[in-house]
Amino acid sequence: MATGVLLCPLIASGWSGVQHVQITRAAARNLPNEMAGFRSFARPMAFPSIFPDLWRLSDSTEGPRHYFEPDRFAPDFDLMQLNSNRLVAFDTQILESPDVIGIAPWTIMELMEDMTESMRTNDWMWAARCGAAMSHYLGDLHMPLHCTRNYNGQETGQHGVHSRFESDMAKAFVQFDDIVPTPAVYIEAPFRALLGWAADSMAVAPEVLRADVMATRVDNGRTDTEPYYLKLWELTSDIVYERLGSAAGHLSSIWYTAWVNAGRPPIPDAFEELPAYSVFSGVGIDPPEIDGQHRRQQKQKFDVIIWGVMGALALVVIGSSLYRGAQARRPPAP
Repeated sequence: MATGVLLCPLIASGWSGVQHVQITRAAARNLPNEMAGFRSFARPMAFPSIFPDLWRLSDSTEGPRHYFEPDRFAPDFDLMQLNSNRLVAFDTQILESPDVIGIAPWTIMELMEDMTESMRTNDWMWAARCGAAMSHYLGDLHMPLHCTRNYNGQETGQHGVHSRFESDMAKAFVQFDDIVPTPAVYIEAPFRALLGWAADSMAVAPEVLRADVMATRVDNGRTDTEPYYLKLWELTSDIVYERLGSAAGHLSSIWYTAWVNAGRPPIPDAFEELPAYSVFSGVGIDPPEIDGQHRRQQKQKFDVIIWGVMGALALVVIGSSLYRGAQARRPPAP
């Protein structure tokens, strides 16, 4: 069978839009009972968790917030010694520039601190906006190919593996009900925890890249066919569900920690919706007003993202049906 449903591209960075939404919803569901009032915030926060990918179209500083590549450090470098102050870390400890190595852990830490202060001062709109943006960056930090310098297989002749793994395959096969978040807990040292989570993602990145090599061999070197994606899913589904479950569990832990640090304030009713503009630069999610061919290309990219996300849930259902059908047609193991 040709690629059809499996290969409609969504977003080339981060989990596919639907996975970011799933992480947000699963994290809210996973909150401790004492913070149960915040669970209703999942509805207005879920879709905005994809906004950071849209901000990238208009904000040139947005990109490094989506990744962190610990394998750029020397093998004997102690990751846990990185300073939680980003300016200090890049001035005294990190040789690479922020756009090369990424700043995801510092971005999440900044948002957590803002969320804590917003809850403390009863600014729940800002708290929700920080929490939704944080969901995106934390989800990205749990995607293995966002935590390695070989993020698109460019160093091993596997160009395009990033989108194949995190978007095309994930949106076709991942089922929301199969995402099991790790328990939400209070985090004593959030920045160290973030660095540890990035290291966990980096550790499994080679497994994802090896799986891509093995799946490519199934159909004579092709990476745009159903046999390729079925094999890739067979080899990496455990990794995907572990990373998504950890992302949701850790997100709920970060939200919970922010709320506890704020003094456990009363939680109001959820908002109807959240503003779409960036919590960092203030850009919106509309494509930039640039004349000529570049503007048309940006608008086309914007339209693909929006329509892709809106249709993702339907694609998940169809893709899952194809997968289960293929599994049912396979002869039983001897």
